[in-house]
Amino acid sequence: YHKALAIKPDYAEAHNNLGNALQDLGKLEESVTSYRKALAIRPDYAEAHNNLGAVFLLLGKSVEALDRSRKALDLDPTLVNSRIVLSGSLEKLVPLWHVPMMNDTLRNDAYLGAMRSAITADTTVLEIGTGSGLLAMMAARLGPREVMTCEAVPLIADMAEKIIAVNGLANSINVIAKKSTDLVVGVDLARRADLLVHEIFSSEFLGEGVLSSIEDAKRRLLVPGARIIPASGSVMIALISGAGIGKNITVDDVSGFDLSMFNAITSNRFHMSRSNLEIELLTDNIEAFTFDFNEGDYFAAEQKTLKIPVKTAGRCYGIIQWNRMRMDDAVVFENHPSKKVLASAWTHAVYVFEKPIYVEPGQTSIVSAMHNRKMPWFALERLS
Repeated sequence: YHKALAIKPDYAEAHNNLGNALQDLGKLEESVTSYRKALAIRPDYAEAHNNLGAVFLLLGKSVEALDRSRKALDLDPTLVNSRIVLSGSLEKLVPLWHVPMMNDTLRNDAYLGAMRSAITADTTVLEIGTGSGLLAMMAARLGPREVMTCEAVPLIADMAEKIIAVNGLANSINVIAKKSTDLVVGVDLARRADLLVHEIFSSEFLGEGVLSSIEDAKRRLLVPGARIIPASGSVMIALISGAGIGKNITVDDVSGFDLSMFNAITSNRFHMSRSNLEIELLTDNIEAFTFDFNEGDYFAAEQKTLKIPVKTAGRCYGIIQWNRMRMDDAVVFENHPSKKVLASAWTHAVYVFEKPIYVEPGQTSIVSAMHNRKMPWFALERLS
């Protein structure tokens, strides 16, 4: 290709093919340069737009990859590779858990119930994590003074604005395409808010930076004494059993062969996304860590030992974890493992024992529990 371009420097196909060769060699930045040269010669070169998008996706530049794949499909809707790049870009920018989260009726009802009690005509609302705009629109329909909502992903923020406009609430909600920690009162926000609504919880509760975001909001973006929904939250745990659970997180005898050694190289944390597995809890529901968002200004990392009495005999595979949210004094929501729901963004994390153990009433499980503000972790120390 270099020889071809020495003869004909404006040969767009050679620049594109050189980019492919460089990409195959792992020289991604150099391939970007080649694709750009091809497009400078032929701006309507659909394949070069697609190839540039594919490299951007490999480089972690999902927004740029999305733009290029859309451009390629505008020029040639038959490009299958562009549809693959488009899908990969959207998967990175807008993970699919957004959809079941929006369709989680129990979650939505809990937020709405708490907001009904908190919002008056004088309330200034700040929401962290706009998503589709659903919670902001719920708040706006309750007639507050103002609703401000922020979203860190520009693509999602732009779509939320469109959804809010379609629902007739464009004049009632201010969507800001920024992380909450980048907001500035007097620049992005007209005033500090007296109600904070947030839903930035991961399946492990802490994974989306909820603690640091609330600490920052209380320090800079809220009036003193502002209400927060949820007002508090807990990381819940229990010992878990169930034949279906066991078959999905550990292996022993299969077809007459002992495969148990394979467990030594599998992760000891498992996300249980299936809802059709029978779950048996062998202990009471335990609040491992609790965070009072109204009262606390800083939430330090913690490490503790929990003593959990066994209530039911059974083959125990590990510790299951879920989330509990106290929206206000009256409304509590949790994704308890016993609840079978049609849609939820949260899965249940199971911290798997090295080997299944048989437990029975009268025993106490000694559990080591810790969190580093970003992730919890649990391990069985011993039975006593």
